[in-house]
Amino acid sequence: MRIIKAVFWIAGIVLLVSALALAGHLTTNSQEFSQYNPNWNGTSQFFSDLDRHHTVMVLDSTQLAPYKDNALLLIIAPKRSPTGAEITAYQAFLDRGNTIVVADDFGTGSEILQRIGSRISILKGNLSSIDREYADPYTIVVYPIENASPVDNCGALILDRAAALNGGEPLVMTSILSWIDTNGDRRITTNEELGEFPVISSEEISRGRIVVISDPSIFINSMQDVDVTFGNHCLINNLMNYPGTVLIDQMNSRTRDADGISGIFHVIRTQFVLEILFFGFLVLIAAWTWRRKIL
Repeated sequence: MRIIKAVFWIAGIVLLVSALALAGHLTTNSQEFSQYNPNWNGTSQFFSDLDRHHTVMVLDSTQLAPYKDNALLLIIAPKRSPTGAEITAYQAFLDRGNTIVVADDFGTGSEILQRIGSRISILKGNLSSIDREYADPYTIVVYPIENASPVDNCGALILDRAAALNGGEPLVMTSILSWIDTNGDRRITTNEELGEFPVISSEEISRGRIVVISDPSIFINSMQDVDVTFGNHCLINNLMNYPGTVLIDQMNSRTRDADGISGIFHVIRTQFVLEILFFGFLVLIAAWTWRRKIL
């Protein structure tokens, strides 16, 4: 009898470990920028490192209303045109003295900025440079020119497929050995000119502040492992250790992308009542199965 019970316990543990491994597999995906993507182009590491006591996931524009004077809203890789209610909420958030950071290159970042009332725009064409760390001319090295948030006390950064910015106060610039690759050939041609280009800029709006980062890929997993001699980690740490509450926009961000079964699990995880019902259902199934084995 003891041997049978031991076998049942071992089988139960094996089933539990297998179920956990299967759940882990089903809750991941391969979508670029998704926080559920553990591969090189996902943001799973960035989101796993967040301090849950200091950060808030914003799923609805009404969640921004309570914050004033010292909160930061981070919008990473927006994927659609914002609604009128979202734009109104962003503007009111700035009016209350808060900061919005938009990290985007060729998505809808420029539209968001324009509708908020910002003078900063994101230009088309990948920035390329002779001043780079790797063989790819799109992996450019850029340099802070102002010791201001969020690049205060940071050294040179590495960006990948960044865009150039126009307007606002530049905080980080390329070297003079850079150009906008308008035709995508990765070489400088007769209609392209070498020069310095802003990649991070800021602007005061009403009582608040806008910061634009022209490369959302600084948040992906592969960029979390860049050489510590560069300031990428410093930039992210400055954002995440902002003195006020850090809000992560999940209304309009590719970091929230989930598909198939992973999308179903995502809905369950983000809805408290569904989460309780789901795990309660699993416990009932496990208890019923275990009772049948024992009997």
